[in-house]
Amino acid sequence: MAKIDLEINIGKLISKGAEANIYIGKFLGYKAIFKKRVPKLYRNPKFDLNLRVRRTINEAKMLHYARREGIPVPTLFYFDIKETLIVMEFIEGSLLSLSIKDLPINILKEIFLKTGEIMAKLHLNQIVHGDFTTSNIINTGKELIVIDFGLSKKSPELEEHAIDMHLLLRSLESTHYNIVDYVRDYIIEGYGNIISVNYSKKVYERMLEIRRRGRYVKERRKKV
Repeated sequence: MAKIDLEINIGKLISKGAEANIYIGKFLGYKAIFKKRVPKLYRNPKFDLNLRVRRTINEAKMLHYARREGIPVPTLFYFDIKETLIVMEFIEGSLLSLSIKDLPINILKEIFLKTGEIMAKLHLNQIVHGDFTTSNIINTGKELIVIDFGLSKKSPELEEHAIDMHLLLRSLESTHYNIVDYVRDYIIEGYGNIISVNYSKKVYERMLEIRRRGRYVKERRKKV
């Protein structure tokens, strides 16, 4: 089989995450994001490589599944198992966590209805994001794009769906506590627009249960 030469130009390092470095560059002439999972010296080398390969394959699959179902995610351009590298479309815009400050309530309603709908579309296709926060959504001004599927997986479980909702609300409480009471209902409404109002209520109720469990554990730790 003839070897295919790809025009890859990895450029500037723009972010260092817990498990991967993010670079901006060019892929076949297109502006692209390069996500490179890096070795962890504290792990056994064979285990480390196996883990990085599995996570790279999984993330590529989840991006493909989501895109196939019409969910707004970056286009997957290329992935290299040997290099534990994923190359994807560069999205022009700003993180939702940075772009919602001081927005009027009518714009917030539109944004968080859409956010709830996107989450529901993921769950309808049994995709759990695993880190669904305002820092992993890009606002282009025209649409919202979900990024970073490094912790994603396939699951039909109510508990997993509720955890995604919990993570979103917790991220809002941490960084935009002044609007969370306004937008919570919009998220739930948007979610119910896609799956069903009944299932949306179930997810919300399970999320509250998860939070109660978390508070109980914290209180128990204080008493020990």
